[in-house]
Amino acid sequence: MAEQNTVASCVDITWLREAYFSDPDKQIRLEKGEVLLRPEGLNERLYLILEGTLVGYIQDDAGEPFEIFRSSEGTFVGVYSYFSKKHRSYSTVVAEAPCLLAYIDKDQPTFPDEQGRTFAEHFLPVIVHEIYTRQLLTQRVSLANQRALKHLLRAEKMATLGQLAAGLAHELNNAIGVIQRKTEWLADRLNEYLKEKDTRNMYPFFDKGFRKGNWLSSLEIRKRKRELERRYGMDPILAKKLAKIGLSEEEMKPLASLSPGQIQRINYYFETGIAMHDIQLAANHAAHVVRSVKELGAANRELFAEVDLNQTLHEALSLAKKYLSGVDVRMELGELPPLQGNPGDFVQVFLNIIKNAGESMAQDSSRASRLILQSAIQEHQILVEIIDNGPGIPPDIKDRIFQPNVSTKVQGLSFGLGLGLSIVQRLVESYGGHISVASRPGRTAFSITFPFDKTPTPHTP
Repeated sequence: MAEQNTVASCVDITWLREAYFSDPDKQIRLEKGEVLLRPEGLNERLYLILEGTLVGYIQDDAGEPFEIFRSSEGTFVGVYSYFSKKHRSYSTVVAEAPCLLAYIDKDQPTFPDEQGRTFAEHFLPVIVHEIYTRQLLTQRVSLANQRALKHLLRAEKMATLGQLAAGLAHELNNAIGVIQRKTEWLADRLNEYLKEKDTRNMYPFFDKGFRKGNWLSSLEIRKRKRELERRYGMDPILAKKLAKIGLSEEEMKPLASLSPGQIQRINYYFETGIAMHDIQLAANHAAHVVRSVKELGAANRELFAEVDLNQTLHEALSLAKKYLSGVDVRMELGELPPLQGNPGDFVQVFLNIIKNAGESMAQDSSRASRLILQSAIQEHQILVEIIDNGPGIPPDIKDRIFQPNVSTKVQGLSFGLGLGLSIVQRLVESYGGHISVASRPGRTAFSITFPFDKTPTPHTP
């Protein structure tokens, strides 16, 4: 694995380091190649890297080592096994170079800092960062494989797409499977821990963020913010923090008189819940993409569950958040009947289009960016429209936009899977649906319809 895949911690651990990891009698040195942890080995210590780099591996189906993380100075190792009930490691951890580690034992007493913040509150960002860095490394591996796949597809003119896709999915399946399972485990443990240790009634705010994520549109948040300022004379910054939570009027009344510090603490727990919600959503989506790629050559695809299209639009928005900075997002969602299918398919469709819209609008600074998501029932069909006010699709490629290998990257439009809108179109059509686009400078609208008067049966694109 290339050196650039090393991810160091950006979380402030100064207090944790001084309070818990400064005892010279609780330090160990490892030489290059020395093993710290082994799969299923007992580990009752939480390690902090003071010097050097540790690398974590799992074995793939062929028994070969597969790198899943690389941790350097200032990061923690052994998080999973330390906090689990059985204290068993799931990976092999090896010193890449001579290392100096500090540690605490599982029976380490905890105490608050001068501001009353507990060990759990200090360590919470570390756990979130731990999940994020593992996902970031997996994403880098995924992108490298996608670039290699695109090169091979062009060379072979897509003649062996099914074979190559299956190989890519096999390579990614192990790492993403671990990320998905451990993300779910950490999310559950964190949820249980906060619920058990909560003495200030903060858990409900974490739970709300964890269950719903960023579920309000920017328009609704601004409306709620103005109402809080008007009704309670609240500071605009604090009003925005509470507005994002989406509290009812009854829930809001007892909070209006809280101090700024208390509101900041509420926001801290809510934002932490959102972070865990989005990380879990991203892990599940990554696993779905791998399954989708593996199914490209399959004879049949399965129906999994009832799908709420409005919910999949919300999930796609959460995944596309980084592409929508400064964008006014408006959601005009009608009541829809459920469809039968795989929820991940619909998230994949909407995510590609929303990401495309965000990148397109980022190229045009002449107007305030706006994205509108609409859903409604229209003539025995479900209609979903995704509308942006970006520069539009160039006329010379608009008619070819759903063909493989059509790239509009020069104009700011690209699609994350590297396979373009052709895959999006095939997914839509596999459910008996139809996708079309109308575009001019200042308005691009993707219209997607699905029948609901009969159960759509997806077939192999």
